[in-house]
Amino acid sequence: LTGHNSYKACRYCDIRGIYFNHIYYPTTLPTSLLNEINKNYNPSNLPQRTHNDYKTRVEQIMTIPPSKARNKMVSELGVTGRSILLDIKTTQFPKCFPVDIMHLFYENIAPYMLKHWMGSFFNDFTLNNQPYVLNNNQWEEIGTEMETARKFIPTEFGRPPRNIVHHHNGYKAEEWSSWITLYSLPLLKDRLPAKYLKGWSLFVRAVQLCQKRTLSLDNLNDIRSLLLQFYEHYEWYVANLFFYYLKFIQFLLTYHF
Repeated sequence: LTGHNSYKACRYCDIRGIYFNHIYYPTTLPTSLLNEINKNYNPSNLPQRTHNDYKTRVEQIMTIPPSKARNKMVSELGVTGRSILLDIKTTQFPKCFPVDIMHLFYENIAPYMLKHWMGSFFNDFTLNNQPYVLNNNQWEEIGTEMETARKFIPTEFGRPPRNIVHHHNGYKAEEWSSWITLYSLPLLKDRLPAKYLKGWSLFVRAVQLCQKRTLSLDNLNDIRSLLLQFYEHYEWYVANLFFYYLKFIQFLLTYHF
């Protein structure tokens, strides 16, 4: 797979990206950008890649010798060549390669949302003046409460929380997991405006379900529904500047697993 350097980057769906200094993958475009190539997509019903799609595209790529034409096709199709795993008859692309929630949820979504709330998400700091940004005093309170709670946290809960204000750049996946599922909602309550707290709670609940040791079909349906609702919440209430929200959307690609 080519990853996020091609127009067809997602291993699961066939959504086509658009170029804006980099390739991004929004589902809803401004009317001015819609054309035969750039389309809107329904997040709850994205076009799916199949095993046969992979085989067909690999065959297309392999018929062309290394050249600019091949590189262009690689970017358009999202595959670079043939995997030896295709020789294993029981291997199905992409179903045999599930999502890694450690990198997707813990080390991507959580830090990026924290940047929003801290007012440091956008490089242009004039864009960070948003209603969901907490002030410095609120963050100092949150950090102090986390430090105070350390001695009261049972060892069964894992590593005691470090002050997220001072140490978030060094957080490990386990700490991000605990921040999401244990600490974020009570610490953000009465600080983050209710609308944004409710939207974040959708993601928290989805992650909590993903961490269960066994999952029922109802659990899977609930996870899908919660992540779609969080996606829609982000698109409507957080990402109110289209080309800037594209920066974040690429990390939401695999929500349709």
